[in-house]
Amino acid sequence: MRRFYQESWQGIPFTAFSHISFFRLAEPKFYATFYEELFRRYKSWDDLPEQWRANKVADARWLADRLRVRQTLADESAPALRVLSIGSGVGYMEKLLLDQVPGMELYVNEPSTVGMKWLRQIIPTERIFIGLPPLCLPPDVHYDMIYLSAVDYGIPQAELIRLLQALRVQLAPGGELVCLSASLLEEDSLIGSFVNSLKIVIRGVLHYLGIRRQQFWGWRRTRNEYRQLFKQAGFTDISDGWLDSSVDTYWIRGC
Repeated sequence: MRRFYQESWQGIPFTAFSHISFFRLAEPKFYATFYEELFRRYKSWDDLPEQWRANKVADARWLADRLRVRQTLADESAPALRVLSIGSGVGYMEKLLLDQVPGMELYVNEPSTVGMKWLRQIIPTERIFIGLPPLCLPPDVHYDMIYLSAVDYGIPQAELIRLLQALRVQLAPGGELVCLSASLLEEDSLIGSFVNSLKIVIRGVLHYLGIRRQQFWGWRRTRNEYRQLFKQAGFTDISDGWLDSSVDTYWIRGC
């Protein structure tokens, strides 16, 4: 694992709306303030940065293909596919999935109500869970697929294992949990770790001099670390790879 830092997101500099911390992870209050700023600047999904939207289109298409295969294999009398998104953000991927996989039941989760402004227009209130999972999730509802799209980076190791364990329990028979990561660490050699440590020291100096202020954003993990996470969370059928349409997105799934 390696720490990494951000100065902006969705084209919005963090210094424009919040105090930022070099040592502490961004908290729910930070994200709530960020979304307030985002909705002031952007009026719809189509206003969001083009490259970000293109990446989400590729991710959503890959997920939709998996869901359509499930629909094809399901018995005609089977209920609609039930899907849960953990950390939905502004909900662009969720909008794309609803367009591409009609008939599924999509449930969404976010720590704060602020980021749900656009999603509330297309997701019924009873399918929106606000808070930190799994505490905010109904324990008696089970899903054919649970996915986390580019949210794992901000969750510490022990917490992520506990979250994956809790979500595994909420899978329906034959269901799968999918993690899409945009923060894969390609390799983690001793030399690479040493160079990265030097970079962090330099970033820290620049941060405190006010030259380049950066927010501690989370961790990059290697492919082996992701596989170990899933094993420690109790998954036995594990597979992973890269999206055909995007070398930047790594996926791992487990049952």
